[in-house]
Amino acid sequence: MKIVNICAHYQDKLGYQEHYLGKEWVKMGYDVHYITSDVHFDFPDYNNTVKSIIGDKYVGTGVFYTDFNAPIHRLKSAPKKYTGLMWLVGLKKKVLELKPDILVIHGIFNYQTIRVLYFVKKIGCKVIIDDHTAEFFVRKGKIADAVFWLFRALFSKHILKVADKIVAITPSVVDVMRNKFGISGVKVEMIPLGSDIELFRKSREYRKRGREYFNLDDEDILVLYTGKIYPDKKVHLIIDALNDPNVNCSKNIVIGIVGNMSIDYKEFMNEAIKNAVCRVVLLNAVSQAVLPLMYNAADICVWPDSLTTSTIDASACGSPIICSDNMPERTIYGNGILIKGGDIYELKIALRKLIDDAVLRLEMGQKGVKYVEDKLSWRIIAQRFLD
Repeated sequence: MKIVNICAHYQDKLGYQEHYLGKEWVKMGYDVHYITSDVHFDFPDYNNTVKSIIGDKYVGTGVFYTDFNAPIHRLKSAPKKYTGLMWLVGLKKKVLELKPDILVIHGIFNYQTIRVLYFVKKIGCKVIIDDHTAEFFVRKGKIADAVFWLFRALFSKHILKVADKIVAITPSVVDVMRNKFGISGVKVEMIPLGSDIELFRKSREYRKRGREYFNLDDEDILVLYTGKIYPDKKVHLIIDALNDPNVNCSKNIVIGIVGNMSIDYKEFMNEAIKNAVCRVVLLNAVSQAVLPLMYNAADICVWPDSLTTSTIDASACGSPIICSDNMPERTIYGNGILIKGGDIYELKIALRKLIDDAVLRLEMGQKGVKYVEDKLSWRIIAQRFLD
């Protein structure tokens, strides 16, 4: 059986959903293909945040291969910056040529999804559409409202008619589908993001090796952030919160920050690090293979704002997490603490609670491992897409 994914951008090395779904489907014996653009996503300050990991923004056209040997059919696209407005040249021809049994379209609010609606019946395949548009990302204002109204009027009913399954990755995305896209009903299913539990797992050996990166003593408590470092992530709030003596309580706190920093945030972050009460260890972005060592080394993992899949990987490695309420489903098994995104007061309370209680950290970490193994392994999620 052939599964063809359509996505505006594809890259192996950032741990995104479409990569891991395809990887699991290949393990299941399916013939997996990707149709995508000739460019990577326009990440903030691309050259300084992700280029060292995934290479140049422009990749080129033609057939490439994933790290699990699935073909990537890269088509010419324009314009190259705005993902939702990309037009993949030759999309219809390529889809008809590949003749999928299952067509998985990543993203509702884009040209590719709308275009496919009007020719997919020629193939007679199963159609699955998934979307990641949380309320956090939705544009506000009269123009945005008008655009959403037009989308609902022209396309929502047709999407519901053509799609066999429509997947939202969070409850917030379910809300956006209903309130902005006009899509709801029995075809809509919430299937969360996941983790590669063969890679991300709790390990004493990993913890020992990971703590060497930060030059930690046994009694040190490592508070860790991983990911791209730019203003929307508000990484500096971790330092600001731990500068409060009522939070760090004279403990041996070490702040680990792992990732590449955007130019427009560097001066601000350097000043925050300079004024930090705790020791701060700043490391460049590491590969997916090294990240499990980082999460095992950590005693607490923190993401003060925005969205990230890293919370799931950290939970899989047994670290309690603190993350913004943009991701409420990430702590439903008691494996971490939610805070209001960007709220330093709530961040301080959460940090103090976990710093003071080693038993709670252990319990939350154990619950996180079980949560991911039982509910959030990519193997389970990939099968749920196809059920």
